[in-house]
Amino acid sequence: MRNRFATMVMAFLAPALCLIGAAAGGEPARPPKPAEFANVFSFGYGSDEMPKDDARFDALLARIKAAGFNTIHCTYTGNRLALCRKHGVKMMVDLLAADTGHHVYKTVETAKALCESLRGNPDLWGYNIWNDEFGKTGLGRLRDLANVRTWDPTHPAYCGTYRTHGMGHLTSADVFGYYDFHWRRGPEAHFPHLLAYWKWARERDAWFYRWVWTESGIPGQGNVNRGLYTVNTSIACGLKGVLWFLGSSLMNPETFEWNTTGGDIAKVNREIMPLAVEIPRLGNPVAVYSTPITRTLKDRDLPDGKQEMMPPGLEGHAFPADFWIRPESGEFVMGLFKDAGGSDAVFIANHNTYAGQDVSLTFSRPVKASAFSRQMGRWQPLTVRKNSLGFPLGPAGGELLRLEK
Repeated sequence: MRNRFATMVMAFLAPALCLIGAAAGGEPARPPKPAEFANVFSFGYGSDEMPKDDARFDALLARIKAAGFNTIHCTYTGNRLALCRKHGVKMMVDLLAADTGHHVYKTVETAKALCESLRGNPDLWGYNIWNDEFGKTGLGRLRDLANVRTWDPTHPAYCGTYRTHGMGHLTSADVFGYYDFHWRRGPEAHFPHLLAYWKWARERDAWFYRWVWTESGIPGQGNVNRGLYTVNTSIACGLKGVLWFLGSSLMNPETFEWNTTGGDIAKVNREIMPLAVEIPRLGNPVAVYSTPITRTLKDRDLPDGKQEMMPPGLEGHAFPADFWIRPESGEFVMGLFKDAGGSDAVFIANHNTYAGQDVSLTFSRPVKASAFSRQMGRWQPLTVRKNSLGFPLGPAGGELLRLEK
């Protein structure tokens, strides 16, 4: 009996142990990283909530594409994937819907057959294999990741948890992430979670995504600012994709007409998605620095009568005194990147959700500066005078700069 039990345990753990061994013994066989920032539309996971009729699915894709989404999270059918190709929307296949026969661990053989059939398909983003708190299932998630990577080594698998719970298990993830819904469940945890995932992403040479609540503020009022603040400050810390929770709160499910919340998220998309190709090119930040703040993220007085403080979670990330970039004005978080050409790039995100900033930087060495223009879709030169550069940063705004010697 003992031998039989041991055999069953080893069969369960074998894929996970292989993945651990690969990570320990050298670079494991891993799929290429997604080349675009993923902006994911989803009706949820674990069951098929998408329109079953192909014509309606076609109409939905047209609607979300026009609103700035480039990825749809759904269960697989061949017709759906063909329609995704038609609209230029990538499919993130939900492998958690047992009723479709494609469940990553409940219907292993059919899930395997599906993944093997999709190898190398350019219309596929990849797979979604977990989105909830890991609890004690970390080894199970490693098993699933190892299986999917074996079945289809050409596409990534997203595996996420709640906050940081259990994420230490995923030492060789493709794309990993979390949800914390910080506007509703504690804004003070926003940067601690981001910094944890930034460090893991660098250690694991992976991308991280996050689920973001679609109604972080009052629809039609502060909701745009709050959504934009979450995404821009996250990009400064290395974020490479957003899954919006959920599509059902954005539109009429029968007509696919956007409601006020949907209009809010479309406005966020218009700010972020012009940078969709540039953001992955940056890689992960090599450093994250912050200025002090004199107002809270909600543009209110600081607590306890303070005149100035570091934002919660960023206390150890002040600009070093000898760093070659010096902030002279503005309140922001900055991710420092090395782009593919070896040049320095920075993403600067406003700490204030509701008030703009006049940012001023000085440099201890000569630089040639440019900013990525959302309107023009290309890099535009900036004027640097006496090693100083200034520009406005909108409420909850973010700007991508390249700084060359």
